[in-house]
Amino acid sequence: MLNQLCSEDFVPLIGQVCHFRVPELVELELQIQSVRQKPLSQVPGWEAEQRTPFVVELIAVGTTPLVDAVGHLQLPAAENQPERTLENVWISRTGAMGRDRQYCYFQLPFN
Repeated sequence: MLNQLCSEDFVPLIGQVCHFRVPELVELELQIQSVRQKPLSQVPGWEAEQRTPFVVELIAVGTTPLVDAVGHLQLPAAENQPERTLENVWISRTGAMGRDRQYCYFQLPFN
């Protein structure tokens, strides 16, 4: 299922809250902040055969010790999309880099 998603699937979810679950940790509430295309990450010669790589940027509503993990991401319903759960999703923590340090920032990359 992950290979069938594209950046347009996440755009209607910007500003909404999703839930990330890892079996050994407490559920993490994340807000979808933005979706960025990463065309320079495309494998040369595959532009016509594969989606353009993109990153979904997330922010934790509270603090968390989580750095990166693989788990289930429950997405809310939006427009013509039902609520759904993505399995085996890897999220990675990113630095605040000029943003408010009281929040934890994550990214969900798609190649």
